[in-house]
Amino acid sequence: MAKRKLGQHFLFDKNILRKIVNEMELTKKDHVLEIGAGRGTLTDILATTCKKVFAVEIDRWLVEFLKKKYEGFKNVEVIDIDILRLEIEDLPVSRAVGNIPYYITTPIIFKLIEAKNIKKFGLLMQKEVAERIVSKPGCKSYGILTISTQLYTKPEIKFVVKKQCFSPPPKIDSAFVVFEKREIEKKLVERTLELVNVAFSMRRKTLYNNLKRAYGDFTDVFFDELKLDRKIRAEDVSCEMYLKLGRELIERL
Repeated sequence: MAKRKLGQHFLFDKNILRKIVNEMELTKKDHVLEIGAGRGTLTDILATTCKKVFAVEIDRWLVEFLKKKYEGFKNVEVIDIDILRLEIEDLPVSRAVGNIPYYITTPIIFKLIEAKNIKKFGLLMQKEVAERIVSKPGCKSYGILTISTQLYTKPEIKFVVKKQCFSPPPKIDSAFVVFEKREIEKKLVERTLELVNVAFSMRRKTLYNNLKRAYGDFTDVFFDELKLDRKIRAEDVSCEMYLKLGRELIERL
């Protein structure tokens, strides 16, 4: 029985489960972290594909079920913990994958981003959130979540999963998104995100006016240096341009 308070929607379509593993390009050399192992439907495939699977599950009943199920498996370790409390860097993993609860999608994404040992991860999430994450400048869905994610990773929607493929079915469709980590300077990202939050603080105002409030006359220097239109709005500026603005911020302030 799925528990609504834990956001449980179990994926039972084996073709889709295999597709998830294939899109992650996992091999016998990989140690992988599985988030929300549930009944072990994805774990089964991971166990035959990877060298070691660390299967994280918070539901106590399912934890006991999984421990019995994989009792004879040397390459499956069941971990009874909330993924947001797990010290991921203590595990010898470089990949992560999971069918995650919708209500903690963003915290999980940034938990994985912060884990230095994770180089690539794939998450099955609400389709609408996935579209926000991969959206382009000028789209309604383009915003702080988009830029924050794209500063750290290269996200790509691999495929959509219809709600009928889950038990119980959620109200909306899902999408499987693969995130490839980017090599990027931490200080640059931090200053860029600071600037992005200012840029989106008042969406009806132009980017120039929002930045002017925070950075004063330096804003004119930024815009002149990068040849930016003073009428442009925050949602029309690319992630790469925000990085250039972030670099200007480090150099001049």
